[in-house]
Amino acid sequence: MSNKRPSNATASYYSDFLFGSDGRFARNSSVDRQRLMERMYLRILSELAMNRFKWSGMPDTVDVRYLEMQLFYSARCIFYFDNRVDQYLALAGTPAGVINMYQNPTKFNVYGPNFASRTLTKDEAVPIWANYLRMPDQDVVRIYAGKLSQIDMTIEINMASARRTRVAVIDENTQLSADNINRQINEGVGLIKVTSAGLGTVATAIDLGIDPKSLEALSILRSRLWSEVMGLLGIDNANQDKKERLVSGEVEANAEQVSSMKHVNLNARRKAAYDIGRMFSELNVSVDYNTDQFVNVPNSLALTQMDTIEMENESSMEAV
Repeated sequence: MSNKRPSNATASYYSDFLFGSDGRFARNSSVDRQRLMERMYLRILSELAMNRFKWSGMPDTVDVRYLEMQLFYSARCIFYFDNRVDQYLALAGTPAGVINMYQNPTKFNVYGPNFASRTLTKDEAVPIWANYLRMPDQDVVRIYAGKLSQIDMTIEINMASARRTRVAVIDENTQLSADNINRQINEGVGLIKVTSAGLGTVATAIDLGIDPKSLEALSILRSRLWSEVMGLLGIDNANQDKKERLVSGEVEANAEQVSSMKHVNLNARRKAAYDIGRMFSELNVSVDYNTDQFVNVPNSLALTQMDTIEMENESSMEAV
């Protein structure tokens, strides 16, 4: 079968997924591995994004998981009372009708899997938006999933290269000796014996310039990126490396930024909860951030400067 890529537009769109990489390169294990990591980060970050909020007073007939999933993927969900099934529902929908002076839709088309669609007016339904711009958070998740997967792949490659930082220059007469040396190294042999005749040639090597310290730098960079995406999602997190203690002012500034990002998504949901209460007076719906959700940076055991001071104070009190 030929590896020539299809020329039509539709096939070329799927070409990278079918062939595993861009350009003229064929698929390889490294590309597959990185894309597996990217899908992993997509799943983890998407789950975190959809579990940020805690709804209270929502009718049992409303699936909050489905509601948050719609807000994550399409930035909107339509809440209404369906007299056909005598239930409150929150389903996927699209704006319809005339847009008013505040650029708000006056009608909505609601639909669901195996559920007949219908059109509702603004007096029959309440739109729940993900944020004021009414745009989903998928772009944040996708961009950082790609960045994190690239760093993870680089770390894996450097980890493997750190075990073999040189390339041996050999000829046909010493190839078997080089293979035996490499095998004994992998087996953990304490003393490796070679003949003096072949030692000089086998020992000649080219340094690949792999610096083991780069692994630590990459790990710190990954932690910073993780902290960035957590901050953009409004999720509390700890991203302080041992070598970089934060003073109280910096800690407070970071907390203010995270708090601001929380309200980017929270205010739109609270507006919807308020409108639901006005339209359906028998309901008392509210929403807040899920404070139980606290995400530490992977592989980070660092303490902030404030944490260190508190621990020292506690130790002093216990000593007294």
